[in-house]
Amino acid sequence: MRKRLSKVLVLVVCLSLAMTGVAWAHVVVSPEEVPAGEYEKLVVTVPTEKEIPTTEVRAEVPEGFIVSGVQPVPGWEHEFEEEGGVIMAVVWSGGEIGPQEFQEFALQAQTPEEAGEFSWGAIQTYEDGSTVEWTGPEDSEEPASVIRVVAASSVQEEEHGADEEAESGAETSGNLPDSGGISPTVYYAGAGCFALALMAATLAALRRRHA
Repeated sequence: MRKRLSKVLVLVVCLSLAMTGVAWAHVVVSPEEVPAGEYEKLVVTVPTEKEIPTTEVRAEVPEGFIVSGVQPVPGWEHEFEEEGGVIMAVVWSGGEIGPQEFQEFALQAQTPEEAGEFSWGAIQTYEDGSTVEWTGPEDSEEPASVIRVVAASSVQEEEHGADEEAESGAETSGNLPDSGGISPTVYYAGAGCFALALMAATLAALRRRHA
């Protein structure tokens, strides 16, 4: 029985690790949700899922996002692919992301004025020249990362609601009603008296036995 249970536990752990590895292996652009018409810092997270290093990453900027610049990454060079003065893609190269490692590439962009879901495609190139195109739909093996743009008023309302809940929780915890239970002071005082009485009775019984 114990051996069977051990095998089941090992299988569950292996499946959990496998699922975690698959989810972690995707190239992701975060945050997942941003307000419309605002300047935001976006981060392209690139993990290496093969036994050879990643040597180049190309992030495709969806229509509506206006990239204004990137944050330099030591050991890496960046290049902008422009069309009509608008940055359509950013390519990072010259560095390496080793097996079981990841790298983050930050950029600044103005979000679209209209709400909606926007796919950020990416092409990951490995040391041997092979590529993985993260451009598919959400349920595919190589999905593109999706950012949801929401109206700025919606984001403010959510933040305001969260602040109100936090304040309400703090006020409630500071003014809890008396439950009518035994006070800790009374409880410990009674327990102490009981212990003293028990000790006195024990000593008296010992004295009588000795006499």
